Amino acid sequence: MIRREESLDYHGANRPGKIEVRASKPCLTARELRLAYLPGAAFPCEAIAADPLPGSMIVLGGGAVGCELGQVFSRFGVEVTIVEGRDRILPLEEPEASLLIGSVLQSEGIDVRTGMRVESAGGADDDVELTLEGGATVSANRVLVATGRTVDLSELGLDSAGVVANGRFVDVDDRMRAGDGIWAMGDITGKAMFTHAALQQSATIAGDILGRDQSPIRYEAMPRVTFTDPEVGSVGLSEAQAEERGLDVAVAVKNVPSTFRGWLHDTNIQGLIKLVIDTGAGTLVGATVVAPSGGEVLGLLSLAVHQRTPIDALRSLTYAFPTFHGGIGEALGAYARGTGTVIDPAYETSGHLL
Repeated sequence: MIRREESLDYHGANRPGKIEVRASKPCLTARELRLAYLPGAAFPCEAIAADPLPGSMIVLGGGAVGCELGQVFSRFGVEVTIVEGRDRILPLEEPEASLLIGSVLQSEGIDVRTGMRVESAGGADDDVELTLEGGATVSANRVLVATGRTVDLSELGLDSAGVVANGRFVDVDDRMRAGDGIWAMGDITGKAMFTHAALQQSATIAGDILGRDQSPIRYEAMPRVTFTDPEVGSVGLSEAQAEERGLDVAVAVKNVPSTFRGWLHDTNIQGLIKLVIDTGAGTLVGATVVAPSGGEVLGLLSLAVHQRTPIDALRSLTYAFPTFHGGIGEALGAYARGTGTVIDPAYETSGHLL
């Protein structure tokens, strides 16, 4: 939280645009988290400092952090089991991305268990046993808890500051104002729990304090990246979300191994590019890239979603050859505009084609 009267010092004369935040106690809070205790358990920030490495590890949660760290520990020789309560890992991503990353993790020797919740836990610090739904058990030296974060507002003194909370998060407007002379940013706003979202929110706050006109953050165009290998980059709506909103949806998909760059890059490369189009508006509303450096390829797609770029404009764009981002053009048929859209024949669709 930022409070104007006790934390802002603007040196406009000597350093235009420079804001310095000072306080005797933390006044800028990105998140306050409440964590549960489990014998033999570690949380992500603790796990990455593990020395020596455990021989085996159970990762609770198959979301972004669980998959990232599970793969990292596995590649360092740790026997890893990922347990996810929902029916697939990376449940917030497109099903095709979940399936692909699950296949990659399993091919590397990671035991991936989905649709299973933990019923009980026992054992000592170096020998933990978890009982899952249905009676199955898994055991390991350590447990990495990667089941997500819960914002804890109880210690922030919101009532005394006159800040309204809706139970889980602090209510803010499009300028990140939580009250008179008070701004909030980061996880406590519940807007988008990403570091880059907090950075963007901090810029919004600084601009508001300085009285500058600025466009509000468009959270529907907020990108996210899961740093597995291959990476999973996503922005905007999934196919299912677009259909739930009643949009006239079409999809264009290209498997990365079938792109020009993918064919040249590595015989074992895996990945896909999926584009979600609102045919009524003729614009891109969502995209997923699973590929080496997928987060970098996502940049063009994030701009397209943010600016509501017409699909015809993306199709007419000249893509550098051979590049991973050129796969976007291949998915849209940029190299076959006179004959129609090119869809990878290896991709099975639900019938919603561009």
